[in-house]
Amino acid sequence: MTNSANDQLRVGVFGGSGYIGAELLRYLSAHPAVSLSWVTAHSNVGQEVGAVLPNLKAAVPGAFISQAEGEERVSEVDVAFAALPHNESQNLVPRLAEASPEIRFIDMAGDFRTNDAQGYEKYYGCEHGAADWLPRFTYGFTEFQRDKVREARLVANPGCFATGMLLALAPLAAAGRLSGDVCLLGLTGSSGSGNKPSSTTHHPERFSNVRSYKPLAHQHMLEVEAFLGGLGESDFSLQFVPQSGPFVRGIFTTIFTPGVGADDLHAIYADTYGGESLVEVMEGSPDLRWVQGSPRSWVGVGGEGDNGVVFTVIDNLGKGAASQGVQNMNLMCGLDETEGLRAPGGFV
Repeated sequence: MTNSANDQLRVGVFGGSGYIGAELLRYLSAHPAVSLSWVTAHSNVGQEVGAVLPNLKAAVPGAFISQAEGEERVSEVDVAFAALPHNESQNLVPRLAEASPEIRFIDMAGDFRTNDAQGYEKYYGCEHGAADWLPRFTYGFTEFQRDKVREARLVANPGCFATGMLLALAPLAAAGRLSGDVCLLGLTGSSGSGNKPSSTTHHPERFSNVRSYKPLAHQHMLEVEAFLGGLGESDFSLQFVPQSGPFVRGIFTTIFTPGVGADDLHAIYADTYGGESLVEVMEGSPDLRWVQGSPRSWVGVGGEGDNGVVFTVIDNLGKGAASQGVQNMNLMCGLDETEGLRAPGGFV
C-alpha cells in the first residue's frame, strides 16, 4: 500500500473500515508528512479500501489486510493507530508495544483512558485484561496535555463526549472555578454509535427525533472526572445527560455554570484558547454545522448576571476522534501540531 519516502512518517491503522478508522484514513491520506503502510479490517480483508470506502478511492490505494498480518508487519511503521472496538485494544497494544519499543501507539478506544481498572469494568462491562499498562498511557486531550504527549510513546485518545465536555470544563477546573453540581447536556449525531445498524441509529427512528440515553451513567464520565481531578483541588459533581440527535455528525454540549457569569467565562476561555489554531471562542452559541467534517472546535459563552452557560461544538469523528488522534501523532513525532489539519470544514 505504501510508496513511502524516507522522510515521511510511516503509519499503520488497526481497524480501518469503521467510522473512526475511515475518518483517520481520510485525514492521514491528505497529511503531507504521512505515508500509509497498511490498514487492517476484520470483515473486509482482501477488499480494496476504495471499494469499501468509496470516498477514499484513489486517495488510499491497496487492500485491507488481516489483523494478524498487521501484527506481523508492525515493524514497518513508526506510528500505529488502534481504531478497534472497546475491550479489544487492551489485548493487542501492550503485546505489540512490548515487542516493538520504538513504535508509537495511539489507542482510539476507551481501554487506556484512566488508571481506574475497577471503573473500567463498571462502565465497559468486562474486567480489564492489561491493568498494569494503564499508568503507561498518556491521556491525549491535546490542548491541556501537549508537553506530556510530546514525550509519550503510548497515547489514549479521549472519547467524543469527553472531548466536548473537557473543552468547557478543563479551563474552569484549572482556574479553580468548577464547583458544586455541574449540569451538562450533550446532543450527538448517529455516527457516534458506529457503523453497525441498531434501533437507535435506524434512520426512521432517528430522523426528526431526540431522545436521552444513559442519563447520569455514560462511560465517558469515567475519563472526564479522572482528568479534571488532576487539574486542581475542586469540589464538584458532574450530572451529564447524553442525547441522540437527528443528524449524522457532531456533538453540541451545553454546560451550566451557576456562580460564574458570562464575563468571567469569556475571560477564562479567551485566556485558555486565545493562542489555539483549532479552537475558537465567541459570545453566544456556535452552530454545529461550522465544525462538521472538520478538526475545529468552538466554545461559546452566555448567561445572565452571575449565572453562565457554555456551549461547545465538535465533530465527533473529527476532534472527538480522528483529528485529535492526528494532533497527538503530530506532537509525538515532532511535527507541527496542525499538520494535515488546516483545511476548513464546509459551511452547509
